Amino acid sequence: MSQNVGGRRYDPGADHDYRSITEVSSYAEAEHIIDTLSDAGFPIQNARIVGVNLESVEQVTGRMTTLRAGGMGALSGALWGAFIGLFWVLFMPQVAGQALLMGAGVGAILGGIVNAVAQKLQGGRRDFASVRTTRANSYEIQIRSAFVHQAYMTLAQAGITTF
Repeated sequence: MSQNVGGRRYDPGADHDYRSITEVSSYAEAEHIIDTLSDAGFPIQNARIVGVNLESVEQVTGRMTTLRAGGMGALSGALWGAFIGLFWVLFMPQVAGQALLMGAGVGAILGGIVNAVAQKLQGGRRDFASVRTTRANSYEIQIRSAFVHQAYMTLAQAGITTF
């Protein structure tokens, strides 16, 4: 089954048509190789960067208490409320200050309450804050089979020969 991704047809079943030409340790190196191919006029739609050996890393950033959750919710709610208040300003410019303050105030109260209640309902199961990322240990540059030789030649002309 094909999908339209970024204005182009993508067929996941065609993945077997790609060949790895090199593997690098950083995404920046992979980007450099793709940029080199692109700058040389290589038909870049026949290339892709594939992360290898993906791992999920969750960095714990601190303890999450009901009070902290409420504070974070209040801040987030205040920002959303002020944003909604800006729309009121479009229709009633004479009350701009009040609209922004009311929006921020109501948003802060609702956001704080909702987040505090949600944290309390967790029952201590997840009383920490964290940031989760997925990263690859290395990156493969893969090229469609019909263009592998052209890619090697293009990179060799650019002085990239570590294959």
